[in-house]
Amino acid sequence: MRRNVLIANRGEIAVRCIKACAKCGIKSVSIYTESDSTSEHVSLADECVLLSGQNVNGYLNIDNILEICKEYEVDAVIPGYGFLSEDVRAAEKIEKVGMIFVGPSTESILEMGQKHRARALAEEANVPVVPGTKLLESEEDAISAATKLGFPVMLKATGGGGGMGLEVCCDSTAIKTAFAKVKGRGDSLFNNTGVFMEKYYPSSRHIEVQVFGNGVDVIHFGERECSIQRRHQKVSHPELRQKLTKCAVDYALKLKYKSAGTVEFLVDDITGDFFFLEMNTRLQVEHGITELCYNVDLVALMLQQADCEKGGQLGISSEFLLGMQKDGPTGAAIEARVYAEVPFRNFAPSPGLLQEVEWPVGEGIRIDTWVKTGQRIAPYYDPLIAKVMVHNTDRASATENMLKTLSACVLQGPATNIHYLSAVITSQDFKDGETLTNYLSTKFQYRPCAIDVLSSGAFTTAQDFPARAISGHGIPRGGPMDNISSRIANILVENEPGVETLEVTISGPELLFTAAAVFSVCGAPMQVTIDGEEKPMWSRLKIYAGQKLKIGSSKAGGCRNYIAVKGGFPDVPVYLGSKAATPSLKYGGTQGRQLQTSDYIALSEESPKWAAEATEFTLPAQCIPSFEISEVYVLHGPHDDDTFMTAADREMLYSTKWKVGHNSNRTGIRLIGPNPRWSRKDGGDGGAHPSNCFDYGYPMGGINWGGDSSVVFSMDSPNLGGLICSSTVISADLWRLGQLKPGEYVRFRPTTYVLSLELFRRVETFVADVGKFVEGGMASTTPKLQLELPPGETGAILLKTEGDGSVRPEVKYRQGGDSFIIIEFGKQTSDITITCRIRLLMEKLEALKIPEMVMNPSIIGLTIQFNSSIITQPELLKKVNELESSIEATRDVIVPVRTVCLPVVLDHPALTECLARYMATVRPTAGYLPDNVEYLRKANGLSSRREIFEILLKSRFLIVSVGFLVGNPILYPLNPMSQIMGQKFNPTRVSTPGGTVGIGGSLFSLYPVEQPGGYMMLARTLETWDTFGSKPGFSPTNPWLWEPFDMVTFKEVSVQEYDRINADFVAGRYQFEVSEDVFDLQKIYDELESAKTNPDVMRFKDGQKRGVAQELAVENEMFSKWTATLAENAAKEEERLKEIMLLNPNPVNIESPIDANVWKVEVEVGETLKKGQVVVVLEAMKMEINVLVPDEAVGSVVQAIASKPGSTVAPGNLLIVAKGL
Repeated sequence: MRRNVLIANRGEIAVRCIKACAKCGIKSVSIYTESDSTSEHVSLADECVLLSGQNVNGYLNIDNILEICKEYEVDAVIPGYGFLSEDVRAAEKIEKVGMIFVGPSTESILEMGQKHRARALAEEANVPVVPGTKLLESEEDAISAATKLGFPVMLKATGGGGGMGLEVCCDSTAIKTAFAKVKGRGDSLFNNTGVFMEKYYPSSRHIEVQVFGNGVDVIHFGERECSIQRRHQKVSHPELRQKLTKCAVDYALKLKYKSAGTVEFLVDDITGDFFFLEMNTRLQVEHGITELCYNVDLVALMLQQADCEKGGQLGISSEFLLGMQKDGPTGAAIEARVYAEVPFRNFAPSPGLLQEVEWPVGEGIRIDTWVKTGQRIAPYYDPLIAKVMVHNTDRASATENMLKTLSACVLQGPATNIHYLSAVITSQDFKDGETLTNYLSTKFQYRPCAIDVLSSGAFTTAQDFPARAISGHGIPRGGPMDNISSRIANILVENEPGVETLEVTISGPELLFTAAAVFSVCGAPMQVTIDGEEKPMWSRLKIYAGQKLKIGSSKAGGCRNYIAVKGGFPDVPVYLGSKAATPSLKYGGTQGRQLQTSDYIALSEESPKWAAEATEFTLPAQCIPSFEISEVYVLHGPHDDDTFMTAADREMLYSTKWKVGHNSNRTGIRLIGPNPRWSRKDGGDGGAHPSNCFDYGYPMGGINWGGDSSVVFSMDSPNLGGLICSSTVISADLWRLGQLKPGEYVRFRPTTYVLSLELFRRVETFVADVGKFVEGGMASTTPKLQLELPPGETGAILLKTEGDGSVRPEVKYRQGGDSFIIIEFGKQTSDITITCRIRLLMEKLEALKIPEMVMNPSIIGLTIQFNSSIITQPELLKKVNELESSIEATRDVIVPVRTVCLPVVLDHPALTECLARYMATVRPTAGYLPDNVEYLRKANGLSSRREIFEILLKSRFLIVSVGFLVGNPILYPLNPMSQIMGQKFNPTRVSTPGGTVGIGGSLFSLYPVEQPGGYMMLARTLETWDTFGSKPGFSPTNPWLWEPFDMVTFKEVSVQEYDRINADFVAGRYQFEVSEDVFDLQKIYDELESAKTNPDVMRFKDGQKRGVAQELAVENEMFSKWTATLAENAAKEEERLKEIMLLNPNPVNIESPIDANVWKVEVEVGETLKKGQVVVVLEAMKMEINVLVPDEAVGSVVQAIASKPGSTVAPGNLLIVAKGL
């Protein structure tokens, strides 16, 4: 045969078959659905093909599979187990087109697929069967048969398998309920309504025998005990004595069986009698146990049998087959099936993201799996993650080996049954072999130690401290928004202060504890109850197994609190050095997202012991910080100097009471208030708006201006961008920033660097003193946090040095709070010489090896993050200035670099869809809408859209900075004819497709994943971020692709080619095109300089200058019209509400409880309101808030929708106006 085999399955069995194909020198073709695109069975196969159907249906579509077989010249199809493995129709179709079905004959499948026929064949072969019946026609027949057999009995669907379609009945009443159920299950699952009955033996063992035949002879490979069962499926499998093999072989010979199969028996533990149960005409899930004990590769043997059939033979020669027969096993083996499921919830499936996967390796250990770190367990399939198998000299040694192996398995993300399996293995009954088929349901007791999330709260995430404070590369810092409350919560339960907590925003979760625990809740005031009984915050409290902890809604000032549990949450994985969740970027915490209902969070196994030993304790009121926050301290800078802002702007900035916007969240605190007048008319090469500038490294806590809106950067904010930051919140006051609640007002109060360090010292001393107080070391003094600082402020620019008018530029050192210095070179114009000078400065700074210093370069600047506890601002400033001054003024710089060539699609449909969504939900008209490329054509004086695309394809691009979010690169085109200009979106987009190639100002960018953005969208390439670093080109510690001074080129591909390449990238099969290169500064500088006098370039620049000015005028006019329309619509809406109120003088009003955006209205005019009904869904702080019908409105009729979707509301604003009956 040509030896091309298609694996008609998924998951671990597909991986197993692929490995066997590789071992046999056979080319494998895997099939997959979209939800399985990252599975190892996709990445490991020689070829992989996306199925046309979705989920389970995709793997069952035999016609689609046959089309794939034809296209890839497949010779044989191996089905594994499940799906098509026992589908007679599929096997017949495969054979009809001349391929081999790797498995038994269709006759064998048909006979064994009907359990009543299998019983009859057993009787013919003189194999004892469980006393039972033929097919039963009715419920009455079933009751009569049960009376004769004697209870208990088991009703079985004749087409059943895998533990489905079975019901144990202990009396006639149970039969009445079960008969219709089994019949219905058989119809829906197996398209067969046949039902029969067998005597049920509760004290029994389940033993199966592995057989293999060639169509003439049959041998066995011993037996497997499968007695420990859950829902009649096997969980653990000790290899026991040789038994029953003759009956199994005789039975298979009766069928003239070929390929692998399993004959199953029931052994009565009381009498020792055994009975035939069924034969599985396929590879069995437990086949690995046999392979370990008999040193055989059953899958390879099946492929060998198929190879013989393809060659026209009946099968493997009998001489060879019979020569494989052994007297018995070597040693003992155990298998444990690892599932994504929650044993505490009756083994409910637990789909989700596996954030950390690590399997032990060693002698006698075998792991059959299909997952790796980053795999998502889809809800559409059996939740089997892996089969963990061990082999040793005897059962006791294998048991010990299994326990060690399970304890070494790391599976973090969704809940699994790992702890449950370990509990089974360690039970005395298991060690003694007292494990019958009903053991798990009657004798075994499982005591989990975890939190079952009954409701998740508005927005609850796992956060530790200081999280990812020094990661760089666009990795947000993360961690608690209020690190004082989170640390004190940990101190109260005797954790280290930085241990992970649950951060609760606005309203909290309801948590069921399955074991006793010690916990604390600190932060903004919210009601805390255990089983309805109110408990104090800022306390060490105990909760017992079965009790429910509930956190209410924010009562007054502040919006966040923190739940600390002693021992933390051990199964929340560490990602890039922290357990903190960043839901906006889908990593960290619980599966890269906020807490969800039905999450299951493991606690330390020591938790019950700690709870028994703990003493409850409450902090005095004097220790609790105030959450009535009216001001936050800032430092001037980096950009509130005269270069960007007027004196009136600064007065406005620091005297205004800024309202906290409804869309504030962990990525930024939105401000509502007046707009600056600005001291310049535009952003030059940085963009059209005065707030635009060249991209630079953002300081944490920066007050950032995007167009005419402002946001204060918080824990999950970007670290780079092209919008100015006027001033920066000091480190010691970030906790107060994090507690600001939508609708509240805050002033920004300038201070000095020295005073910022003083407040930082006070905060750290306060936290430490609370720790001593809790330990009893400060009995006479109650710690209190003093926040008031004396007057004082310093300017934005720390130092300025003049340039030499040639190679050495002017340098400004700008203040970015107490932890950042922003170094700005030149006059806000691009200069490749400056970019190289920055690189040389970085090399000198890196040589100093200053701890916790992070550098973020850009095209004309360098942002340095530092820790003032290690090096102060003046000390660092002095060192940096000295090093910068020592750099030789030369262009004789050659840097080895790498060039990455990326496939790119011009006019990708996803970009068109993104623009349509923006126009429908944000802003319908703009100078750059509805077509960004057409706008760029006009703005740059070009004659066709194609010219814009050619600009992308004909230039090399230098990456001058990497940041923003998750490794977003900023690109500078080295071809002068590619240096086009573009505005930035105003307002910015909420979402941009991953892989988008954008341009803002004169710089390009590649969006590494789907994320917010403001650059014009030009084309689409591959995403360049791999969260878990498993794809080629990435690593777990470097999930970003780019570094500064990488070079980029693009090659055009069609949408169809892109889809294929992208599918390979998602599956981990794509290799980036990388070549070694050099960056020669003098050569590139000469090319750029000579272009200034090139007539073609000069004409291009002249046309660009006119086009940019014209399009800016168009945009300014359209922006003014849009804002005027918004104001006009608001006025009309106000009049509409007045008319509604006049028509209904005694309305039943439903009001907004919070500052928010109206996302959905769930009722219509004329609808009668019901108790508990959701009328409106609000969106605030990236949370969905359901507004329910209040008791007084139940039964009233909706008269008007007062606030329509997309409108912004404040507390007390009308949402719905109804009329009472």
